[in-house]
Amino acid sequence: MRHPGGNEPKSLNMRSRLYVSTQKSPNPWVAVNLSALFPGLGQLYMGNQGLGLCLILAEIGLIGSAIWSIFAPAGNTLTGLLLLGIAFGLYLLGIWQTYTLSLAPPPSGSALGPRDAWYGIFLSQILPGLGHLYFQQAVVGGSLLVVGIGLALMANRYPSLMVLPPFIWALACYHLYRTQASSSQRRPWAIAVVVAGLIMIRLIVGTIPGWIQQSVEQCIIPSESMLPTLQVGDRLFVRKNPFYRPQQGDIVVFTPPVAALAETDVLPNDLLVKRVIGLPGQTVQVEAGQVWLNQQALSEPYLLVPPNYRWGPETIPANTYFVLGDNRNLSGDSHVWGFLPRSDILGEAYKIYWPPGRIQPLR
Repeated sequence: MRHPGGNEPKSLNMRSRLYVSTQKSPNPWVAVNLSALFPGLGQLYMGNQGLGLCLILAEIGLIGSAIWSIFAPAGNTLTGLLLLGIAFGLYLLGIWQTYTLSLAPPPSGSALGPRDAWYGIFLSQILPGLGHLYFQQAVVGGSLLVVGIGLALMANRYPSLMVLPPFIWALACYHLYRTQASSSQRRPWAIAVVVAGLIMIRLIVGTIPGWIQQSVEQCIIPSESMLPTLQVGDRLFVRKNPFYRPQQGDIVVFTPPVAALAETDVLPNDLLVKRVIGLPGQTVQVEAGQVWLNQQALSEPYLLVPPNYRWGPETIPANTYFVLGDNRNLSGDSHVWGFLPRSDILGEAYKIYWPPGRIQPLR
């Protein structure tokens, strides 16, 4: 509303000028730091909402599709690795796009330059202490660098230390902000996002290897005992599930039973791969090149050649399974060393994930 005569009240005019003077122009190096956390965040900060949202959704879609392609039975591992490469390229592109803004002439009132604290914070996101070294704080920078890298290396060997490195990275960024950011460079909300994002994202990334190790076992086929289904050199994903109950036809991976160690040349740390033929309580017999379960012939289209031996009949005890290799006559399996205890089974082999020409589900 205007006063009669078209003049604004002096108090309103002064408040408007005060509001404008206290607003800080977007700092492109803040945008670079946000983009280093996740693609699109820097673009949102700079006011390019359309591009920022597209980058965020694209990155989430690429990572999700890559994980599915690598670990899902029907997914293609090679496609998953390609999608991860594209996701990493998009990540670098997001950083570069916001970085190019820092090369442009700075807006009036902004504080950009070779000693911008946010540039140092970006360096500290790469390695803790780099930003301090950039600001010639050799003691603090060198200490953070040694401690950060040392803890990261130790965490690879001792997973319980995995929570420590992200806090060192976050501490380095926050300390640099507190000691080097001028009043015109201070963005309290931005450093809070950087610190929290560093801790959260690096903890998530750091726990991924442990999650994979707990959920999926990897093994390599060393022999021809499972031809033609599995070839020498095939790499398998094995689903680890404590509640797994093998079914007839499943391909299972297991540690050698005591009897197998006595009857064959396998070692205690070896992993064996066979097909489940008989379940607890069933009567199994091998006769005239044919497997019989409860006196019914078992259809086995996956066999290389029929077995040339006789075995049984025997009833499978509780909590054990009768397992055979698909290459029956060249397989050390239940017909050699007896029944497989359920406690020795690691899980079901559900996918050949490598080499590329052999990628396929096993069910």
